[in-house]
Amino acid sequence: MLDKINKVPAGTFLVPMLLSALVYTIAPNFVRIGGLTEAAFSGDGLNFILGAICLCSGTGIDVKRLVKILKRQGILLVVKFILSILLGLGVIALFGQKGIFGISSVAFVVALSSINPALYLSLVNEFGKEEDPAAFGLTGLFSIPVVPIIVYSLTSSSGSMDWSPIYSTLIPIAIGMLLGNIDKKFTALFAPGVPMLIPFMGWNIGQGIDLVEATKSGLLGLLLVVIYYIFTSPIYFTDKKLLKQDGIAGLSMISVAGVSVSAPMLLSQTHPELAPYVTSATAQLLTAVVVTSLLTSFLVKRLHSKNTERQANK
Repeated sequence: MLDKINKVPAGTFLVPMLLSALVYTIAPNFVRIGGLTEAAFSGDGLNFILGAICLCSGTGIDVKRLVKILKRQGILLVVKFILSILLGLGVIALFGQKGIFGISSVAFVVALSSINPALYLSLVNEFGKEEDPAAFGLTGLFSIPVVPIIVYSLTSSSGSMDWSPIYSTLIPIAIGMLLGNIDKKFTALFAPGVPMLIPFMGWNIGQGIDLVEATKSGLLGLLLVVIYYIFTSPIYFTDKKLLKQDGIAGLSMISVAGVSVSAPMLLSQTHPELAPYVTSATAQLLTAVVVTSLLTSFLVKRLHSKNTERQANK
């Protein structure tokens, strides 16, 4: 059975996530029976799992190779950050909170600034280079609504900046790096935990995805997906054309994180003007999470096949 799951791109993440989403759609409280079952499978433990993966992957980051990682993934994430800020501010300035084509500005800003770190990790583990998984923690900064908070803080004097999500993401990575560089035996101990935790991460993310609600956004949700790929494609082209790499890492960063679905509601608490758009934005983002998870996985697998074929013909 595992061999069949592995035939699906990022299968150990996607299959548990979609199965979990199906269970959540049919019976949202199915695993909420208390005890170990609820703790492990209800989604409540997602932050612990993400923190554990950050620490485990951090042990594999050799300080001597850190510069190499930052020269590639660091540049890609800087491009992502600049694009998200400039385009987010531009859309709000031009179209206001109502947005355009039925897609509110908050849906646009949240989607554009999102990366699904779980999918990234699963894809680069399968198709990427040895150092690619080490950027998992950095991509995780784009799964939480840090960039949307910055965008709306810049557009409103009432917005407040909360940097704690950044610190809370970087600390486990730093602890892992410290342990791994002090003694490589820590790397041998913790690094194998990453692939083991990926299915748990997929399942827990699925415990918050209502497939029925995702379909309610209809064509608008799919339109958001198209817009998302158009405006985030520079990340792939930067990796492929500017950095002269295989493009796997850049393309793997182009997907919307499940955690981003909660961002419109979070932002509306400090920006009341967003309240009328929370419901539609949430539904559209749900569609984007499901569709980009599947489509990006397919595209990365296809790119890997083309790269492999090109290398073989040289």
